Amino acid sequence: MEKFSFVDRPSNQRIQLLNNVSELDSTITELFLDFQWTYRNMQKVYDEVLDKSNLSESRFIILMFLKQAPDHELLPSVISEKLGATKATVSKLLKAMEQVGLIKKSVSAYDKRSIPVQLTEVGMNVLEEFLPKNFHTVHQLLGSLTNEEIKQFSYLLGKIKEGTETCTLEMEK
Repeated sequence: MEKFSFVDRPSNQRIQLLNNVSELDSTITELFLDFQWTYRNMQKVYDEVLDKSNLSESRFIILMFLKQAPDHELLPSVISEKLGATKATVSKLLKAMEQVGLIKKSVSAYDKRSIPVQLTEVGMNVLEEFLPKNFHTVHQLLGSLTNEEIKQFSYLLGKIKEGTETCTLEMEK
Protein backbone atom coordinates (compact mmCIF):
# COMPACT_ATOMS: atom_id res chain seq x y z
CA MET A 1 0.00 0.00 0.00
CA GLU A 2 1.27 3.42 -0.90
CA LYS A 3 2.08 5.70 2.05
CA PHE A 4 0.08 8.93 1.90
CA SER A 5 0.69 12.06 3.91
CA PHE A 6 -2.34 14.15 3.12
CA VAL A 7 -1.69 16.76 5.78
CA ASP A 8 -3.05 19.70 3.81
CA ARG A 9 -6.61 18.45 3.59
CA PRO A 10 -9.07 21.01 2.31
CA SER A 11 -11.28 22.67 4.90
CA ASN A 12 -15.04 22.81 4.60
CA GLN A 13 -14.78 26.39 3.33
CA ARG A 14 -12.15 25.47 0.68
CA ILE A 15 -14.34 22.60 -0.51
CA GLN A 16 -17.32 24.93 -0.90
CA LEU A 17 -15.23 27.49 -2.83
CA LEU A 18 -13.60 24.91 -5.10
CA ASN A 19 -16.71 23.00 -5.99
CA ASN A 20 -19.56 25.42 -5.45
CA VAL A 21 -21.41 22.87 -3.31
CA SER A 22 -23.80 23.17 -0.40
CA GLU A 23 -22.55 23.39 3.16
CA LEU A 24 -23.94 19.90 3.91
CA ASP A 25 -22.13 18.38 0.90
CA SER A 26 -18.88 20.09 1.83
CA THR A 27 -19.25 18.93 5.46
CA ILE A 28 -19.79 15.35 4.30
CA THR A 29 -16.79 15.63 1.95
CA GLU A 30 -14.61 17.02 4.73
CA LEU A 31 -15.74 14.22 7.06
CA PHE A 32 -14.97 11.63 4.38
CA LEU A 33 -11.46 13.04 3.89
CA ASP A 34 -10.83 13.08 7.66
CA PHE A 35 -12.15 9.51 7.99
CA GLN A 36 -10.00 8.32 5.07
CA TRP A 37 -6.88 10.05 6.42
CA THR A 38 -7.46 8.59 9.90
CA TYR A 39 -8.03 5.11 8.48
CA ARG A 40 -4.83 5.28 6.43
CA ASN A 41 -2.80 6.35 9.45
CA MET A 42 -4.41 3.67 11.62
CA GLN A 43 -3.67 1.04 8.94
CA LYS A 44 -0.07 2.25 8.68
CA VAL A 45 0.40 1.76 12.44
CA TYR A 46 -1.22 -1.68 12.34
CA ASP A 47 0.82 -2.74 9.29
CA GLU A 48 4.02 -1.81 11.15
CA VAL A 49 2.98 -4.00 14.10
CA LEU A 50 2.22 -6.89 11.73
CA ASP A 51 5.50 -6.34 9.88
CA LYS A 52 7.54 -6.55 13.10
CA SER A 53 6.14 -10.08 13.51
CA ASN A 54 6.81 -10.91 9.83
CA LEU A 55 3.08 -11.04 9.19
CA SER A 56 0.66 -9.39 6.84
CA GLU A 57 -3.00 -8.90 7.61
CA SER A 58 -3.89 -11.81 5.31
CA ARG A 59 -1.31 -14.14 6.87
CA PHE A 60 -2.56 -13.27 10.34
CA ILE A 61 -6.17 -13.93 9.36
CA ILE A 62 -5.25 -17.27 7.77
CA LEU A 63 -3.39 -18.30 10.93
CA MET A 64 -6.50 -17.41 12.96
CA PHE A 65 -8.72 -19.45 10.62
CA LEU A 66 -6.42 -22.44 11.02
CA LYS A 67 -6.15 -22.03 14.80
CA GLN A 68 -9.92 -22.23 15.12
CA ALA A 69 -10.42 -25.04 12.59
CA PRO A 70 -10.81 -28.69 13.62
CA ASP A 71 -7.33 -30.25 13.76
CA HIS A 72 -5.99 -26.79 12.80
CA GLU A 73 -6.43 -27.56 9.10
CA LEU A 74 -8.50 -26.28 6.20
CA LEU A 75 -8.70 -26.74 2.47
CA PRO A 76 -7.25 -23.85 0.44
CA SER A 77 -10.68 -23.39 -1.19
CA VAL A 78 -12.25 -22.90 2.25
CA ILE A 79 -9.56 -20.38 3.19
CA SER A 80 -10.17 -18.56 -0.11
CA GLU A 81 -13.90 -18.36 0.61
CA LYS A 82 -13.43 -17.25 4.24
CA LEU A 83 -10.84 -14.64 3.25
CA GLY A 84 -12.88 -13.35 0.32
CA ALA A 85 -9.88 -13.67 -1.98
CA THR A 86 -9.27 -15.51 -5.22
CA LYS A 87 -7.89 -19.04 -5.16
CA ALA A 88 -4.77 -17.78 -6.99
CA THR A 89 -4.12 -15.13 -4.32
CA VAL A 90 -4.62 -17.61 -1.51
CA SER A 91 -2.39 -20.13 -3.27
CA LYS A 92 0.46 -17.57 -3.36
CA LEU A 93 -0.10 -16.67 0.29
CA LEU A 94 -0.12 -20.32 1.36
CA LYS A 95 3.01 -21.10 -0.65
CA ALA A 96 4.88 -18.22 1.04
CA MET A 97 3.57 -19.26 4.46
CA GLU A 98 4.67 -22.84 3.86
CA GLN A 99 8.17 -21.69 2.85
CA VAL A 100 8.65 -19.99 6.23
CA GLY A 101 7.14 -22.91 8.13
CA LEU A 102 3.89 -21.32 9.34
CA ILE A 103 1.80 -24.02 7.67
CA LYS A 104 2.31 -27.40 6.02
CA LYS A 105 0.37 -29.36 3.46
CA SER A 106 -1.23 -32.50 4.79
CA VAL A 107 -2.98 -35.48 3.28
CA SER A 108 -6.73 -35.70 3.69
CA ALA A 109 -7.96 -38.86 5.35
CA TYR A 110 -11.25 -38.52 3.44
CA ASP A 111 -10.27 -37.38 -0.05
CA LYS A 112 -6.83 -38.18 -1.47
CA ARG A 113 -7.29 -35.49 -4.17
CA SER A 114 -7.65 -32.62 -1.72
CA ILE A 115 -4.62 -31.28 0.08
CA PRO A 116 -5.53 -29.34 3.21
CA VAL A 117 -3.07 -27.02 4.90
CA GLN A 118 -2.35 -27.31 8.58
CA LEU A 119 -1.04 -24.88 11.16
CA THR A 120 2.47 -25.87 12.28
CA GLU A 121 3.97 -25.46 15.71
CA VAL A 122 6.01 -22.56 14.31
CA GLY A 123 2.82 -20.96 12.99
CA MET A 124 1.07 -21.45 16.32
CA ASN A 125 4.03 -19.89 18.16
CA VAL A 126 4.09 -16.88 15.82
CA LEU A 127 0.35 -16.43 16.31
CA GLU A 128 0.54 -16.74 20.10
CA GLU A 129 3.41 -14.24 20.23
CA PHE A 130 1.53 -11.81 18.00
CA LEU A 131 -1.91 -11.91 19.66
CA PRO A 132 -0.91 -9.86 22.75
CA LYS A 133 0.70 -7.26 20.45
CA ASN A 134 -2.45 -7.25 18.34
CA PHE A 135 -4.76 -6.65 21.29
CA HIS A 136 -2.42 -4.01 22.73
CA THR A 137 -2.34 -2.11 19.43
CA VAL A 138 -6.10 -2.31 18.92
CA HIS A 139 -6.61 -1.10 22.48
CA GLN A 140 -4.26 1.83 21.86
CA LEU A 141 -6.12 2.71 18.67
CA LEU A 142 -9.66 2.49 20.06
CA GLY A 143 -9.26 2.24 23.84
CA SER A 144 -10.07 5.87 24.52
CA LEU A 145 -13.68 5.29 23.42
CA THR A 146 -16.30 4.90 26.13
CA ASN A 147 -18.80 2.03 25.98
CA GLU A 148 -21.41 4.45 24.65
CA GLU A 149 -19.00 5.76 22.01
CA ILE A 150 -18.17 2.19 20.97
CA LYS A 151 -21.88 1.54 20.43
CA GLN A 152 -22.23 4.78 18.45
CA PHE A 153 -19.13 4.01 16.40
CA SER A 154 -20.40 0.52 15.62
CA TYR A 155 -23.76 1.96 14.56
CA LEU A 156 -22.08 4.60 12.39
CA LEU A 157 -19.79 2.04 10.75
CA GLY A 158 -22.92 0.04 9.91
CA LYS A 159 -24.36 3.11 8.18
CA ILE A 160 -21.11 3.65 6.25
CA LYS A 161 -21.15 -0.03 5.27
CA GLU A 162 -24.70 0.43 3.91
CA GLY A 163 -23.54 3.43 1.88
CA THR A 164 -20.60 1.42 0.55
CA GLU A 165 -22.91 -1.42 -0.48
CA THR A 166 -25.21 1.06 -2.24
CA CYS A 167 -22.26 2.52 -4.17
CA THR A 168 -21.07 -0.97 -5.09
CA LEU A 169 -24.51 -1.93 -6.41
CA GLU A 170 -24.71 1.33 -8.39
CA MET A 171 -21.31 0.73 -9.97
CA GLU A 172 -22.31 -2.81 -10.97
CA LYS A 173 -25.25 -1.49 -13.00
